[in-house]
Amino acid sequence: MHQNSRHPPRTRTSYTVLLYIVTLLLVAGCDMPFNPAPNNSTPTATPLPPTPTRPPRPQAGGGTLTVRLQSEPTSLNPWLTGRDASAQNVTGMLFNGLTRLDNHQQPQPDLAERWEVSQDGTSITFYLRPGIKWHDGQPLTAEDVVWSYNTLARIPADTPSLLHIQDTVTSVEAVDPVTGTVRFTLKRRYSPIMADLSMPVLPQHILSGTSPDKLASSAFNAAPVGTGPFIYQARQAGQSVTLKANPNYYTGRPNIDHVAFLVAPDEKVAEEAVANGTLMLAQLSPAGAEKLVTAGKGARGGAYNETGYDFVAFNLRDTHVFSDTRLRKAWALALDKPGLVFGATGGLGDPVWSDVPKSSWAYNANVPQPGGNLDAARSLLSEAGWADKNGDGVVEKNNKPLDVALYVRSDDPTRRKAAQLMSEQLAKVGFRVKVQAADFASSLLARLSPNTNPPFDFDVMMLGWNRLGLDPDPFALFHSSQIPTQASPGLLNFTGFSAPEYDSLVIEGRSTYDYTRRKEIYDRTQEIIADQVPYYFLWAQKFGLVSNARLKGDIDFSSPNYLWNVDRWWIEP
Repeated sequence: MHQNSRHPPRTRTSYTVLLYIVTLLLVAGCDMPFNPAPNNSTPTATPLPPTPTRPPRPQAGGGTLTVRLQSEPTSLNPWLTGRDASAQNVTGMLFNGLTRLDNHQQPQPDLAERWEVSQDGTSITFYLRPGIKWHDGQPLTAEDVVWSYNTLARIPADTPSLLHIQDTVTSVEAVDPVTGTVRFTLKRRYSPIMADLSMPVLPQHILSGTSPDKLASSAFNAAPVGTGPFIYQARQAGQSVTLKANPNYYTGRPNIDHVAFLVAPDEKVAEEAVANGTLMLAQLSPAGAEKLVTAGKGARGGAYNETGYDFVAFNLRDTHVFSDTRLRKAWALALDKPGLVFGATGGLGDPVWSDVPKSSWAYNANVPQPGGNLDAARSLLSEAGWADKNGDGVVEKNNKPLDVALYVRSDDPTRRKAAQLMSEQLAKVGFRVKVQAADFASSLLARLSPNTNPPFDFDVMMLGWNRLGLDPDPFALFHSSQIPTQASPGLLNFTGFSAPEYDSLVIEGRSTYDYTRRKEIYDRTQEIIADQVPYYFLWAQKFGLVSNARLKGDIDFSSPNYLWNVDRWWIEP
């Protein structure tokens, strides 16, 4: 089943995925040189977890799962949902990709029951599950896969996954249409493609006559036909989308008979609907979910983090004060991050310590979490040569006070509040931080540019990322080849971070298909970022999730991919 991020678009202003796509177009082809093993067409099997087996359908199964949608889905074509979480929730039950992402965002077999990677890493052969049928009864074929990905290569890229596919895949061919074998040829070794190939396959026999520029107006978008665990049944504009169980789903018929997605924008109305059983599953505010869970009526729930985050970016260039790692570490030590985040977000943000989301398979839970240690912060400043010699509370070096301008978007009150709280806490150890609220487009972006005069005119700036794709690959943010230049001003490593060990590991991480090794690599890269502090991570937005007492199954309330195994849930009478 196709999975995408399950949270709604960020209402807090930040860099957007679109900005990332535009800038990544400049990144394409800029990878550090990599010398793979000699070309050898003999494939090597990639160890995969077995497809989860679903327990027998409980006798008490059946019924209708009602799920809250916060907004009307823009499209039921999964290629056209963009960042519309409501649409993604629906299409995720209707369609499948070659892979699917589990609750930890790790690729698992889906339409492809297994795959093999050539020794040079540039050829991946997928073996489709036999017997899969489209919802209209037609068989899934290798030609569906070939047509889908060749078509995806020709439509405008509006998500990182689609951009990665277009930038990385050179050809898709049906090696054996009879047995359902498909080979992808890549420009380079690129393991994140396995997550990107969760992009759904669409039916060639319905859409082959539709050109890419006509997809948005196709009748298919209103009555989609997929291969997923549920089949499209009906839609009432502005009110609901209804699905029914797919009796031919490859793991067996889902336990639940129907899924009704109900459009309920109002939070209070949604809370009441969960309480009275009208809604069986709903994303709410963290406080709303907690209230229902603690009401003593059997509701289950929790909260998950968005896959993006807010952060403070330091300018690490030699001409700027934060080129000294000790000052960046002192900044981190002086701040009480949990208190700061709560004070700024009112409990809607969760403190983060890494660029990898907590729910990800690559997250390092052992990354250091410094903070609230004023003495240690003062000690580092002293070691770096900064001292308050005139007793005004601000440390100086070479008769120059430690004055810092903290730039923040003027249209984001949450960030402005956080910036003010940081300024107050940092003053206790000798920083004098002046919060500079400014327009993002006309002021902040210019200060991140190598083409302004002077270039990179900032010491510290508060920003936010939406998640840059489905894989935790951090190449674009911190690899030294991604430092913006006048020729490539849109690259994303605007802090100027450079560390040889980090560079080497990141290239290895995106070049190996061994997820055990990738986990080791990303554990270490997160440690390096924590030690060198090019960013001071702040928070990820939290979303509450709650289910009715009658809804049973292994629901991961801490994951944005909480619907990934919905075909194995059931409803008690």
